[in-house]
Amino acid sequence: MRRRVRPNAFTVNVWPPMVDAVTLVLAAFVMLMLLGGLAQREALKRLQLREAQLEKVEQEKARLQKRLQALATVGAMDLEDDKVILQGEVLFDSGSDGLTVDGSAFLVRLASPLAALLKAEPDQMVMVGGHTDDIPIHNLRFDSNWDLSVARAVAVARMLTDSGVPAHQIMASGFGPHHPRVPNVDDASRKQNRRIEVLLVPIRSMTTR
Repeated sequence: MRRRVRPNAFTVNVWPPMVDAVTLVLAAFVMLMLLGGLAQREALKRLQLREAQLEKVEQEKARLQKRLQALATVGAMDLEDDKVILQGEVLFDSGSDGLTVDGSAFLVRLASPLAALLKAEPDQMVMVGGHTDDIPIHNLRFDSNWDLSVARAVAVARMLTDSGVPAHQIMASGFGPHHPRVPNVDDASRKQNRRIEVLLVPIRSMTTR
């Protein structure tokens, strides 16, 4: 009598599916590595681009500061960082926004080289900022130092435009006593804080065009 052979429950070959699964895992790993490498290269490109942009900004700032230094030969003013600083006593009588004779003459002399600078830098504009000390003012014309600082900045800007500085490349702003150069502790320090600042800024940062 022939013995019946029992069927083998494990006749299915499991190796091909396992190989396929391992292959898929390896393929996914390789893909992740490739994507990671691409992401690193893109990040490196962005970093290099940002560094190049920062270097360009620094170079432009240095060039503009050099041009501003040339204005210092005009007369009684200081250069601090990238600002030209005009002392208030040179331009105005105490508590007034009316330019003195000497102040007007000084701004007329300043206007020509300033206009030449703006012609060479058409993407820049001048911001004229008025600043005061911390002693409160209240007279028939001005209720506060802020009002005085605005009026003085406008007076300087108007004189500069009347003397040849393009009107579309100049703006005026008043800051009152809120941004002193030095602490207001005595007459000498307050004199430093009563000032007009002339600052070059990119036109695109001041307009919505």
